Amino acid sequence: MDLEISKKDRIILINQYRILAKLEPNESERLEELIEILENGYRLFYSMIDEWISDDMPEDRSILVLDILGIYRIIEDHKRLVSSQAVMEHSFHFFPGFDGNNESEYLSFSRFLIEKQGKFTEQKPYLKRNDNLNSHLPMVPKYRKMVNAWKSMGSAYHLTEQQILSILDA
Repeated sequence: MDLEISKKDRIILINQYRILAKLEPNESERLEELIEILENGYRLFYSMIDEWISDDMPEDRSILVLDILGIYRIIEDHKRLVSSQAVMEHSFHFFPGFDGNNESEYLSFSRFLIEKQGKFTEQKPYLKRNDNLNSHLPMVPKYRKMVNAWKSMGSAYHLTEQQILSILDA
């Protein structure tokens, strides 16, 4: 999508970049380039101005991440309260994360929730084990099945060992 920038917006951005160039000398060369692009109206390069801003993440993807982390919270609570060897031995008994190459939006949101917002802190002990939430293989299809299985159980928060295994096997 082309970035539409009015002359007024260009003036504001130029002034902001000049201030930033003074405050962040290590970034001054890049900022001076952006200033020149804006001053001269080089529309072809306007994309450089917003290339670091991601597109909006659709709500359904955010909800999927929240649902899956919620399921893994339930699993962690179950493991803490019930000594379930079958759950502990399951290959998906801890949250493997998302694929950094193909599911980066999901991965970034998961990291944001856990590391920045301090939510789902029960996942922190696994960050070394799951390469900081990078599964290195696509997980969204698996997670969708797990969420559907959980929802078919009424989205319950207290699950039996068999229900958890059924979700993990989905």
